[in-house]
Amino acid sequence: MEVEHMKMLVASMDGKGPAAALYAVAELQKEVGRAEASLVRKARLTGLSWEAIALCLGVSKQAVHRKYGKQ
Repeated sequence: MEVEHMKMLVASMDGKGPAAALYAVAELQKEVGRAEASLVRKARLTGLSWEAIALCLGVSKQAVHRKYGKQ
């Protein structure tokens, strides 16, 4: 469902004015953030290390742990 919503938001940017496109970008960023958080939780539940998750996200282990470690 998340992916379909993201596709809809991306498609909604085509042919729109700057304000409507910016709104869609903001909504897309929120959706991506929710998807990332959900996937990090799933990764931790399946035993993936903070280091492995950080590598997948292209950030430091400290950054990903700081962002998601308390959840």
